[in-house]
Amino acid sequence: MPYRSKDLLQQWVREFAATGATSKSVIEVLRHDGGAGADTGLVVMRMTDLPSDVYLHPVAPGNPRWEVNFGPRERDLTMSAGKLRDLAKELTEAAALCEFFEQKSAQHASQSGRTAVPTQTQ
Repeated sequence: MPYRSKDLLQQWVREFAATGATSKSVIEVLRHDGGAGADTGLVVMRMTDLPSDVYLHPVAPGNPRWEVNFGPRERDLTMSAGKLRDLAKELTEAAALCEFFEQKSAQHASQSGRTAVPTQTQ
């Protein structure tokens, strides 16, 4: 099985959802061609309170660290305190999913006999 393929990432998303950590964000895994045509998968979160997509992806092949990329917005973002609180919950969920993927990536690397690059959290 390719490392962090679309199928593997979909399995991890299902496991994450089973923990009850998900809110109203929609999490989708897309096929993404990595180097040499490798299926690396790409995770997209569509947040209710953010008018742009959020992408979660590994920092580099073999590295268990993940990062989050916020897509561009076409206009300023103004919201009430309640909407800001809802967005904060969705951002916390994105951080939890990113950490979950880092844990799963490290486990997957050790189970497949690969040496993972040490995780450096910030």
